[in-house]
Order: sequence, then structure tokens, then C-alpha cells
Amino acid sequence: MARLGLLWLPPSSDSVSPVVHWHCLAHGRVQGVYYRARVAQAAHRHGVVGSVANRTDGTVFIDVQGDLAAVEAFLRDVSGPRDASHAHAVRRIAELGISPDLIAFEILRE
Repeated sequence: MARLGLLWLPPSSDSVSPVVHWHCLAHGRVQGVYYRARVAQAAHRHGVVGSVANRTDGTVFIDVQGDLAAVEAFLRDVSGPRDASHAHAVRRIAELGISPDLIAFEILRE
């Protein structure tokens, strides 16, 4: 996948909440409706890092890392209908170790 560009750098945080790193899949009307942009905007609002990419099966892959409370709020924000997109399910498919290489949130292109 090619990177479409660096979108933002999260503010530094002195948070005491545990940091989590999850891979997620979004199902529903999530391709061709600016859903990846919606996800990137939500990442910026919630101060999480990672990436988002369309998959050939019609789902959208989300790699997200941040403190637990921020990640939970982010996932709520990217679920459900908004504008033309409707992610009827965003489910966690894997929990990963913390990656120090994730420093921003990116939209990836297949």
C-alpha cells in the first residue's frame, strides 16, 4: 500500500490511561463515501495514531493506537451513520503490542 500523506502529529500526553494497539475492520457503506477521511478526522480529534485503508473485500482496515479511553471514544466516533457513510460494525480483530514507530495517523491507498 502507498501512503497518501502524513495527516497530523498527535499532541504529547502525560496520560495515565493504558496504551492499546488494535487492528479493526469496519463493515457497511464504508468505501467511496469518504469514510477514510472521517476516520482520519476522528483520529485527530481523539489524539490516536495509526492508519486506515480500503480492502478489496469492501471493508476498511483500521490500525489504531493510543490510550484506552481515547481509542474507545475514537471507535465509537467512527461507528454508525454519518453523511454518506454508515459503518454498521467496527470490530476489533487483533490486539498488538505497542509500536513506537506509530507517530501519526495516515490514510493508506491500496
